[in-house]
Amino acid sequence: MEEDAEAEPQSYAWESELQRTWDAVEETADGSLRSAAAGSWRPGEKPSVQVGVRRGVMRAVLLVLDCSRHAAEHDVEMKPSRLSVMCDAASDFAGRFFEQNPVSTLAVLVTRREKAEALTQLSCNVRQHQQALRALAACAIGDASLQNALELARDTLSSVASFVSREVPPLVCLPSSRDAGDLLASLSSIAASRVRCSVISLLAEVCIYRRIARETGGEYGVALSQPHLRELLLRLLPPRPDKLAPTNSLVKVGFPSRVPPGGAPALTYSAGSSKPEVRADGGFACPQCGVLHAELPTECPVCALKLLSATDLSKTYHHLFPLPLFKQQLGPPAALCFGCGEALPAAARNAAPATHGFTCGACGAAFCEHCDALLHESLHACPSCEGP
Repeated sequence: MEEDAEAEPQSYAWESELQRTWDAVEETADGSLRSAAAGSWRPGEKPSVQVGVRRGVMRAVLLVLDCSRHAAEHDVEMKPSRLSVMCDAASDFAGRFFEQNPVSTLAVLVTRREKAEALTQLSCNVRQHQQALRALAACAIGDASLQNALELARDTLSSVASFVSREVPPLVCLPSSRDAGDLLASLSSIAASRVRCSVISLLAEVCIYRRIARETGGEYGVALSQPHLRELLLRLLPPRPDKLAPTNSLVKVGFPSRVPPGGAPALTYSAGSSKPEVRADGGFACPQCGVLHAELPTECPVCALKLLSATDLSKTYHHLFPLPLFKQQLGPPAALCFGCGEALPAAARNAAPATHGFTCGACGAAFCEHCDALLHESLHACPSCEGP
């Protein structure tokens, strides 16, 4: 009896520490629930690789931010405010966007006081976008108008070449949109202009937002937390396959030569700027007009030539020819990972799928789960066979 008394808990259940068991549950692709400890994916759940799909690698993306009074409100999952979370996520999205899409352009639009305005213009200058987003963290006022934002985006993208994919991902915080006209009429015009809208809501699911995404061929999602918001934005990084892809066209590009620093000061253009600055730190000389540029990629404001480097073109290669998924294998414990050299764990009947190794279908090299994720998410190439 004394041992049983000692084994009893010293406190009641309501006196114990709160356990957020719901945080360990996640939703699978088929809508069912499972424990997050089971790994990021299971056999048959890993996203498939679409080979031979037409994609538009040159993209013009207009990121729309809701700067209404609803964005300044405090949220349990969005601290310190929804606007601050949106700006941080958008800044991270801009940096990652140009890493994977160096030949594309990005602009930031904001909607507040029932109006829409351009925060930054279409350019590939990531620092310009991130600086503007940092200054926006305390500028939420009035109500948002999604109709004005979509019409401004449509007018901005009207001057974009026909072979460029046009995308508008709005981040909204309000349960409704205060518009002066018919939003459905603007939606028809947006769809006719072949603009894809992928709406991300931070407050609740709204029927009209889902309809906008569906009729324009985009995606719709409701962010449940800060990590979930970043995850929804990361889904927009790779160019989506589209059966109504832009028309094919030959694009004239230039590969500028590097001018080393230390020479005489010269007028140099920064990416996305139409006003040159006197600088003496070198740059890249346009092969057509000879004007210096501070960074690549960019578009020459003098001769309108698209300036790229060989690295920029190679970064877009994996979108057209992705690395095929590796086959999951139950290798012996003596097998080593080709990437990191660590021993692959032994196969067990009840082992989690995350502990199994993977083999390349082309060369047969074995990789651990961490190297498999690195190759498919960052490197996009097999180091054993030197390519997909």
